[in-house]
Amino acid sequence: MNQSKESKHVVDVLFVIALFCVFAICALMLVIIGADVYKKTVRDMDENYDSRTAFAYVTEKIRQNDVANALSIKPFGESDAICITEYYNDTAYITYLYLHDGFLCELNMRGDSKLDPSSGDSILPVQSFFIEQVNPQLYLVKLATSTDTTTLYISTRSGN
Repeated sequence: MNQSKESKHVVDVLFVIALFCVFAICALMLVIIGADVYKKTVRDMDENYDSRTAFAYVTEKIRQNDVANALSIKPFGESDAICITEYYNDTAYITYLYLHDGFLCELNMRGDSKLDPSSGDSILPVQSFFIEQVNPQLYLVKLATSTDTTTLYISTRSGN
């Protein structure tokens, strides 16, 4: 009789250990799946951040400087640049938004200065940047990041 009680106790212990192992494996699988979902979410958020921030930056710069004869498009660096002209104490200052070495860059300088594109500040990584003035009040902007290409039309009120 003693042996049968001991064998029941061994079976009980083995059952508890097996149940614990199943629980541990399920918990580990849940953590692994959660980590994978988290990685994908972070990657998607980073990609979304790059494209949306670049467009928001360009759009805001154009809208901030929506005054007569302030906006123009000129060749600068690897592509055309948005040129924003502002006057302070009768001195012209020009801000360029352009593509250089895979980055959307900004360069602010006096109108009579001559600086090269490498002098600007890198804003965000982009693959390509294209801007065109469709009509006096409408700009076409195309930005390509490493994962996405987006086209945007920006309307101005001043009608450069």
